[in-house]
Amino acid sequence: METLTGNEHFYFDGMPTNYLLNDFWAWQASDLLNNALRGVMAEFITATALDLDTTQARQEWDAYDLLYNGRWKIEVKSSAYLQSWEQRKPPKVQFNIRPTRAWISEKGYSDEIIRQSDLYTFCLFSCEDRNKANPLILDQWRFYILPTFVLNEQCGTQQSISLSRLLSLNPERADYGTLGARIRRMLLRITSTGSQDEIYRLSQQIEAQEALREE
Repeated sequence: METLTGNEHFYFDGMPTNYLLNDFWAWQASDLLNNALRGVMAEFITATALDLDTTQARQEWDAYDLLYNGRWKIEVKSSAYLQSWEQRKPPKVQFNIRPTRAWISEKGYSDEIIRQSDLYTFCLFSCEDRNKANPLILDQWRFYILPTFVLNEQCGTQQSISLSRLLSLNPERADYGTLGARIRRMLLRITSTGSQDEIYRLSQQIEAQEALREE
């Protein structure tokens, strides 16, 4: 379904009330450090980095989080050093990598338990200062990209992975500026459809973006 604008009214007795859908969204979703909301935000951030169509509403029960170019499936996972509640010390950063059963509306859950995507994007909200933390500031995020086959080979049926273990698998690292290009380049590398010219073009784009940030 198409996304709503937020200007839709709540109605009672056939008449609009003084409350808008935006009022509900603000009430329900203003705590951006909330674990569940952060995960959805990470999906949105990744989708915008890839220039995906965000005018269509997010599908809650899809077997994967994002579909790129109509064929590549991307799983997005998030973690953070800060939580909504007060902490004595930062938590251990972990990401969920649990294999799942795909949901098929006509059949229900699949019998096969696997990781459903071609690629994982791990999104870490890395700010550790509660007074400065703001998930809307995309510079406070770090991104790590890894083909699913690497997780399958190195982690088997493991349910979660720590940040240190993830880093030991040599993921592609990115900031928001390079995230889209790095994901596209990796997808081309792990499939047989990517030409060397296109991979080179994306590499040049990434280098140019990084050079701009260093100026």
